[in-house]
Amino acid sequence: MAEYHLLTTWQIEAPLDEVYGAIYDSLHWPDWWPGLQQAEQTAPGDARGIGCKRRYSWQGDLPYAVTFEVNATRIENLLNIEGTTEGDLEGTGCWHFRQQDSLSTVQFEWHVRTTKWWWKLLEPVARPMFIRNHGLLMAQGAAGLARRLQASLRHQESIDLTARRAHSAAPRELHEGGRISLPMLLFAGFWAGVIATGAQLALWWMAERPLLETLFRDARLTAAIVMGPAVLPPPSTAQLEVLLIATLIHFALSVTYALIPATLHDRMNAWLSPLAGALYGLAIYVINLYGFTALFPWFAVSRDGATLLTHLVFGIALMEGCRFYARRYQNPGGD
Repeated sequence: MAEYHLLTTWQIEAPLDEVYGAIYDSLHWPDWWPGLQQAEQTAPGDARGIGCKRRYSWQGDLPYAVTFEVNATRIENLLNIEGTTEGDLEGTGCWHFRQQDSLSTVQFEWHVRTTKWWWKLLEPVARPMFIRNHGLLMAQGAAGLARRLQASLRHQESIDLTARRAHSAAPRELHEGGRISLPMLLFAGFWAGVIATGAQLALWWMAERPLLETLFRDARLTAAIVMGPAVLPPPSTAQLEVLLIATLIHFALSVTYALIPATLHDRMNAWLSPLAGALYGLAIYVINLYGFTALFPWFAVSRDGATLLTHLVFGIALMEGCRFYARRYQNPGGD
């Protein structure tokens, strides 16, 4: 499950009661906060606002809207506003307020997890996009609030607390050597995914198989992981939703499989790396075509020499992709 723990800080040169009041009155956020499409109250709560429920729909740079409902669980005037969320995101959010001289500081702690199946599937790829989108929305909110209050915005930033915890808990050599990184995973995963797809098509062509029919068949096999076996029956024709889901699964798995090469690439020399990659590809073949068939038996139809060779190419491409990324971006001039 994709989980996010983000902390945003705003510092505005304005009276605390004005800053608090503008944030407390969230039904009017759309008046000054770009990206918030709609805010509506679904339950009034008590006299203090506890139990008040409000639904928000946000649209940032990403091509979809996020909608969730917040239930107010704690309200301390000029100090804290806290609530739980449900909908596209589940978890908690808390606003903290304090003032020093003429400077009001606002901190928003957002600890949520996604609920949509497709976001969980894409999480290895989509996580940095989600965090960037959140940071942009919060920056827009800071600027909008400053304009609303006709005040000076002195500082704003958003940080990923989950990444900081992971960095602190990681082995020392990962910090200092830089042997694994999210950009490396994304690069190697996408690189190997594209190379493997090209290799698969070439092998089908050499075996004189009908390319489009076989491609659409394998797309249905893959998409059925999340769409269910109802998409399996022929005819093997192009179906946009099936192709999209299959592509997303393909690249999400490619990035996930890059984890091991990303941790081992610097232990491999130029001669050992392709062999290690081929063995890793063989292991992935066994996992995909024999392990997965315990849950998704329809994959048994893909057990053949072309698929085996494609997995060997995929494993080599993963290992070499990690090595290339490390030489090009982490250790220029290294082996």
